[in-house]
Amino acid sequence: MSLGINLPLIVEIEDGPVTGALMNDKSYAKSVENKILWVSHPETGRILPYKGDPSFFKLEKRENSYYALLPAGSSEKAYAFLVKEEDVEEHTGIRVGVEKGEHSDVLSELTSTIAERHKMMPEGSYTTHLFQKGSEKIRKKTGEEAIELVLAKSKEDLVYESADLIYHLMVLLEAEGLTIQDVLMELKKRHS
Repeated sequence: MSLGINLPLIVEIEDGPVTGALMNDKSYAKSVENKILWVSHPETGRILPYKGDPSFFKLEKRENSYYALLPAGSSEKAYAFLVKEEDVEEHTGIRVGVEKGEHSDVLSELTSTIAERHKMMPEGSYTTHLFQKGSEKIRKKTGEEAIELVLAKSKEDLVYESADLIYHLMVLLEAEGLTIQDVLMELKKRHS
């Protein structure tokens, strides 16, 4: 599934203002599927729920934009998570080589970040949002990511969707009192 090009999303709130956000094919499809509005983050490009998880009355894909009509009382601000998605992106400085064992550093650091988010629940973190929604929501989101991985067509999309799946799996494991290390130990047992 191609990530698509971000286009303007015109958001009209019933009996309220007209505001804007960004949307692409992936956030549009996710919105239709979940019946709540999803948008593309302007800085990171990640697909996130519109602030407040509003159901929409109308959602249209137009020639050069998207249009959504939301119920009265919906937030005028699209992005609940305006801080950069530190949950995954802060690890961009980590050196990932091809030497044996170096990849586990990324997993260890991401495990620590997710555990810290779970403990501190900082506002503006997508990981916090997932923990607040609960284990069932995290399971559902992990399943959605698995489907998106299966549907990925290009190598770029395959890598992107794999990273999303691993991240959401790690959040699910943390929510259930486990870590990726538990999974790696099981794989080691099977390999022996």
